[in-house]
Amino acid sequence: MKRKIAAMATMAVVGFGSAFFSTTASADSLEDLKNKETELQQDRKDIKANLSEAEEEIADILIELEETNVKISRIKKAVDENKASLKKNEEDISNTQEEIDTLEVEIAKLEQAIEERFDILKERASAYQKSGGDISYLEVLFGSQSFGDFISRISAINKITDSDVTLMEQIEADKEIVEEKREEVVVKLEELKDLKLELEEMQALIEDQEKEAKVKQANIEEKEEKLVAKVEELKLEDNKLAALEKDVKENMTALTQPAPDTQIASDSVGSSGGYLAWPAVGGYISSYVGPRWGRMHQGIDIARPSNYNILAAADGVVTKAGSAGGLGNRIEIEHSDGLKTVYGHLSSINVSVGQQVTTGTVIGIMGNTGNSTGIHLHFEVYKNGALQDPMNYVN
Repeated sequence: MKRKIAAMATMAVVGFGSAFFSTTASADSLEDLKNKETELQQDRKDIKANLSEAEEEIADILIELEETNVKISRIKKAVDENKASLKKNEEDISNTQEEIDTLEVEIAKLEQAIEERFDILKERASAYQKSGGDISYLEVLFGSQSFGDFISRISAINKITDSDVTLMEQIEADKEIVEEKREEVVVKLEELKDLKLELEEMQALIEDQEKEAKVKQANIEEKEEKLVAKVEELKLEDNKLAALEKDVKENMTALTQPAPDTQIASDSVGSSGGYLAWPAVGGYISSYVGPRWGRMHQGIDIARPSNYNILAAADGVVTKAGSAGGLGNRIEIEHSDGLKTVYGHLSSINVSVGQQVTTGTVIGIMGNTGNSTGIHLHFEVYKNGALQDPMNYVN
């Protein structure tokens, strides 16, 4: 972030604006007012430059914030995926441990079977040794009913012995297979445990990254909040300076126009009517009919009244009541003798088209709608469709 707001310059403008509120109204020369107008314009230019800087920095911050949010989203996804991997790893470890336990039980059973079969063979061998080695055959011989019976008995003894040996060999082979399988599963278990450690380390790393990203996000949001507040402050100061500039322009206009009394004295008030009532509750004229800001100002502006009620200047019929572009909310009333009065910039309208009104009727509330720089009433008078100076008609 390279851009920074010139806060001290803004505070200087605030102080300068406060001084102007007390000096514009008492300016004693057109040259003083022109100088003040130039200074105000320069201060507004400085504020707009600071405002532009702040808004550009906010735009940069929003981009950075979006990038940080995307990063946080990716990290959260990685956290979730790693947690899922950890959970699957723990399930695999549990299943593998169960498999090892099952294999160990099976190995124990096989070992027991081998021992039992070996005990049987040992008993037979002991009996055979005690009988002198060949006694079993003599017993078989003397116990036989015939030679064929003898052969059958010898064959049976051999088959039993061979069967016992084969069975032991098979059990031993099964035991070796199970032990090999157990060793493989134990290796697998160790690998799963190593993987679990790696996943846990990765989880801690990812969570640290997430914390850092969230801290950065909070810092960016705080900076954005401060800049937004600064922008609002600058806009407020610009509005204040704009109002001061308007006051200066109006004072300059007043110095370059004939006094209102002179205008009235030079016109034939009696022939033009002179019966319209003041359309507001108090207030003063902040701008008259005539050239203003490079264009024709077609009425008078009445500002700072005792209250904001707008009053009908004479009896008549409402011919228009609604929004009208630059005049904002406006009312038009047709009176006798071809007179028409126009009331602009109202905040609200209390009458409708076709309604009969009498002098002093509250027809609306003073406001700031349309092309307006502050709350006031714009008041126009027409005679048979021709624009008139309201000062020739209001009492």
